[in-house]
Amino acid sequence: MKSERQLAPWLSQPAIHTVGRLTGRRSGRRDPDRKRRMHRDARREQLLEACLLAFTGRGLEMTTMDTIAAQAGVSKPLVYRHFHNRYEALLAVVEQQSQRLLESMALAEADSNLPSFEFLLDQFLRFASDSPAGFRLLFQLVDANPGAARRRLELLREQLGKALMAALLQAAAGSGLGADRDRAEWMGELIVSILEGVAGGLAKGEDLSQRSVALRRLLRSDWVISSLMDVRDQPRALGTGADRGDGGK
Repeated sequence: MKSERQLAPWLSQPAIHTVGRLTGRRSGRRDPDRKRRMHRDARREQLLEACLLAFTGRGLEMTTMDTIAAQAGVSKPLVYRHFHNRYEALLAVVEQQSQRLLESMALAEADSNLPSFEFLLDQFLRFASDSPAGFRLLFQLVDANPGAARRRLELLREQLGKALMAALLQAAAGSGLGADRDRAEWMGELIVSILEGVAGGLAKGEDLSQRSVALRRLLRSDWVISSLMDVRDQPRALGTGADRGDGGK
């Protein structure tokens, strides 16, 4: 690389020092790689938002890469730089919304302290109220779509169920409730189903405070704990013939 003296031999020595300082300062601030990364991240966020609006507005089957490009106001080749096809785009936005839900419920970090049962319920409802498109995509549309996106939803439901039951067991410390984990996991799945049903109205614009009251009546922690204790202490309602003592007749 040529020096300032070689490029401009007519410059005086003080001027050369000044030019060197200016060019050095300017080059030190430039980071094209960082700028490109920031641009790519921002573009991906824009495309994920477009995916969310396209899938929830037109449905999973009617949404194409053309639809996503039109929603984002970009060219289709640009969309293909981020997603190979619409199924990959769907999985990406399902992952994004799942993470947002987990973060809002303080469940995104594996080593974080477990929130209270009531906090988890409230935050799930708030997600449905504040992000109706995200809730509808996860818990209403993806259910009808077999594939990777559906498997991601099943994983999310399992994670939510375990967290809710862990919060209940934490509240019921000393009751011996944790001895029957199978029934506890089943109850966790049931609670998630109730949550989805109650929150479904919020995605349609219903009042958050009224839905919260309804949910608290359905899922009071002391009532759920008491119900689990009752189920644990009773024999299974359905069983094999050997369980009933009739020899299977």
